[in-house]
Amino acid sequence: MVTNRSTFFLALIFSFLASSLAVGDDVDGNTPTQTLFSNVSVFNGSEDRLYENLNVLVEGVFIKAISEDPIETNGDARVIEGRGKTLMPGLIDSHTHIMINGNFSEVERDLDLVEMGVRGAIVAKDFLMDGFTSIRDMGGPAFGVARSVSSGRIPGPRIYPAGAFISQTSGHGDFRDRSDAGFSVNIPGDLSNFERFGIGTVADGVPAVLKATRLNLRHGATQIKIMAGGGGSSKYDPIDTTQYSIEEVCAAVEAAADWGTYVGAHVFNDRAVNRLLDCGVKTMEHAFFINEKTMKRMAKEGAFAAPQMWGLSPELAQNPLMPPAKIPLVKKLAEQYKDVGRKMVKNKVKVVFSADWVGEISDANRSRRYEIYWRTQMFGSNFEVLKQLTSTGGEVLALSGPRNPAPGKLGVVEVGAVADLLLVDGNPLEDISVIGGRENWYAQPDPATHPIETLEVIMKEGVIYKDSL
Repeated sequence: MVTNRSTFFLALIFSFLASSLAVGDDVDGNTPTQTLFSNVSVFNGSEDRLYENLNVLVEGVFIKAISEDPIETNGDARVIEGRGKTLMPGLIDSHTHIMINGNFSEVERDLDLVEMGVRGAIVAKDFLMDGFTSIRDMGGPAFGVARSVSSGRIPGPRIYPAGAFISQTSGHGDFRDRSDAGFSVNIPGDLSNFERFGIGTVADGVPAVLKATRLNLRHGATQIKIMAGGGGSSKYDPIDTTQYSIEEVCAAVEAAADWGTYVGAHVFNDRAVNRLLDCGVKTMEHAFFINEKTMKRMAKEGAFAAPQMWGLSPELAQNPLMPPAKIPLVKKLAEQYKDVGRKMVKNKVKVVFSADWVGEISDANRSRRYEIYWRTQMFGSNFEVLKQLTSTGGEVLALSGPRNPAPGKLGVVEVGAVADLLLVDGNPLEDISVIGGRENWYAQPDPATHPIETLEVIMKEGVIYKDSL
């Protein structure tokens, strides 16, 4: 639990970061009520094509008009000459952990919540400067960062926080060491720092799951995250395991539905995914060790997949978060399921982009750019990945219903949609590198010091945060 003193210091730090991390010269402090993008090629987020020679008018936080003809503006409208460059929706990362911003051993032993909050503000700015205008945080105490971004104190994407991920004892969110857990379930105060900081919570049985779910909603969760299967980065829960009983899963789903929102679940295998579907879980986080029968059921029932595809990458062994003992099995599974991306597309599963941002900041930023590139290899087309990054991601964010912080539709360029927009020098349908997709995970420079030069304008809710024209 965060103490009042911790909350006070975090507030002071975020106020300081508002000045020290502000985008500065890139932000127009007198943003006009209208911005006109003239002569742009539009990727609308939904179709595998560019619409050329268009003019797009932004008024306030919304897209007001799109036309081949000249658009009349008011006297103080800002005009950005597109010169045929690509205007596209702001990017959406549907699975991040911006407050798990160190390697697991560092978070567990050497960080405190204030330092994690400072890092979280830095991470938020990095996301925005890479063109991400919305992110769904699927585990961690990101509420303060989300509020600070929303109020304009610090720059960053719109954040959809889940709060502490909810796990059973021995589950993927039980980060205690063997010496911590002991051999009794009645040890008072038996908590890991992951629990003390609000990154995760261990809850067994329906009453405990209900309490954990409701506590996250009280703090401002826009969706709930549970751990429903084993994982690669955790030490003691094998990947093949199924976690949480159907009664516990359904309890979390019902409590979330009472608040008009939904549950997403960390999961990998068919047995666990089908149990989640039985209860109405909406997003399957990872879920790449499943067969086509399960995929067909997901598509039929409207469930989304949020796989981080670097989990099937030949560079996986370089990830410092992977316990060495698990790497041989994960490599074997990666070979067995190497076609899962194309099979999901074939079976009409709705897939969203997930870099699973977690760990040391520069490594995690690199992995996000690598994930964009690697997905083009796994799903077979730039368009499929771009759709995951935009319109399909917007569909998932809309599942939050009344908990949704966005003022309107996200992930598309269409009249009435929120003006989250990127002006890109190049065509991402042909060259994914123009939005930052990079081959070779660790061979690329640190994204914090090497901005994506082809991202020339970054706009969120009608406000320009970068303008290099």
